[in-house]
Amino acid sequence: MRSVFLIAWREYKQYVLSRGFLIFLISFPLLIGLGGAAMTFLETSRPVRHFIVFDEAGGYAEAIDREIETRYQASILAAWDAYVPLAIDGTKFAPDALRSPFAPAAATRARQEAFFAAGGVEAARSAIGDYLKTGAPAFVGPRRQFERMDLTGVVGDAATIESAAQTLRPFLLGERDYPGTSHGLFAAVFIPKGYTGGENGAEAQYWSANLTDPALEITVSRALSSAARRKLSESFGLAPGQLEALADVDAPVKAFRPDKDENGGALNEVDRLRSAFVPAAMTYMLLVVIFGVGNLLLTNTIEERSNKIVEILLSSVTANELMLGKLVGIAAVGLTMPSVFALGALALTLSGGGDGMMRELVGVLLDSWFLPIYLFYFLCAYAIFAMIFLAIGAVSNSLQDAQSYMGPVMLIVFAPMPFMVLVFQNPNGLIASILTWIPIYTPYAVMMRIAADPPIGEIVGATCLMLAFAIILGRFMGRIFRAAILQSAPAKAKDLIKLARSGG
Repeated sequence: MRSVFLIAWREYKQYVLSRGFLIFLISFPLLIGLGGAAMTFLETSRPVRHFIVFDEAGGYAEAIDREIETRYQASILAAWDAYVPLAIDGTKFAPDALRSPFAPAAATRARQEAFFAAGGVEAARSAIGDYLKTGAPAFVGPRRQFERMDLTGVVGDAATIESAAQTLRPFLLGERDYPGTSHGLFAAVFIPKGYTGGENGAEAQYWSANLTDPALEITVSRALSSAARRKLSESFGLAPGQLEALADVDAPVKAFRPDKDENGGALNEVDRLRSAFVPAAMTYMLLVVIFGVGNLLLTNTIEERSNKIVEILLSSVTANELMLGKLVGIAAVGLTMPSVFALGALALTLSGGGDGMMRELVGVLLDSWFLPIYLFYFLCAYAIFAMIFLAIGAVSNSLQDAQSYMGPVMLIVFAPMPFMVLVFQNPNGLIASILTWIPIYTPYAVMMRIAADPPIGEIVGATCLMLAFAIILGRFMGRIFRAAILQSAPAKAKDLIKLARSGG
């Protein structure tokens, strides 16, 4: 066993103590932070979309303005509700204790109007000014996305839609700068006479050279639909305020689980993390880590084989010891990455850092069987796929040789990926049961299902089948490894059975 541990330690040091691995451990959380910062930068640096409305019917330009303003105010309110739990020091003040409408709550139209009637962003900042965490940045609302430009001086009062479109075409194509801007128009909206929004009436026209950003088109469509509903409601005798009151109805629904005793069975954010997010995230991590370390094992074996290093190693240890040492060492590498991140998140949480979501996530992991289950199925999945990668590396002199084997392997491995959504939505359904009983998919299917209390007999039976399959596969692939590792020429696929027999 000493030789096995020496080989394992050699493999582990080769990767974990390398500059690339250390840079990865440092850069990964930095990249996550930079990714969030980049998304924020892209959001704040998005250009304002200038557009015009040529309204022959009358009244629709104002409807579009109202819709744009309403959506802008809604974006401010959503950003505020996300900012408050992160910025307020919970030891001084609870976010829910803020006076209405500044406390996070349902983003109804009534609350939105109350928020801005009470002073908007400036009043909201003042309400939490004494309770902010040390160093918390001041709230900055999102920028406006759209601005309607005036047609005066560009399109005459007697112009038709056809002539107005021809006049505006150079501005829409960016060939000319529109008055009041340093560039052309993003879009133009034409509302014909007699437009009512009905199916059998005239159609509004939306002109834009940019087809990749539909936000303005969606906003215009909603504004026109809202205006059409308002006119239709007036024909029914409803006042505009009554229609808005109907549109603002948001019936509350509280979710319960029949198998939960605490709080009468009512679900909270921790329950949703435990039942949905954590199993899906850990399944994804399991897949990424397994194939990450599997590729390390493959390339390492090919490199040592092509450089004749394996011959030097086999002069001191047996093929079995070399194979087992590689498996143990690379498995330790695979566990090191998630372990470092998990310990970092735990340390941050225990020190009082991190947001509420991170604390809840760490609590779910520590107050459940997820980590032991993840470790067990990681080792099982690793044993299955690592032996496959080892055998492929042993019969290949280069990565090009390995590609002929990796193609079918990858096809088999990723074949159930389209069905994983069905497993996530119905963890105890037929598809989930079928995938659970297929040994190479058992680790991923069980991880997806574990929070849904699947039948224990099914999980135990499928796990026993997986372990038996792993043992048989390990013996078969191990024989191929022992027989092919010292061969100078790469083996062909038709010779694998012969190698398995000769390596016994």
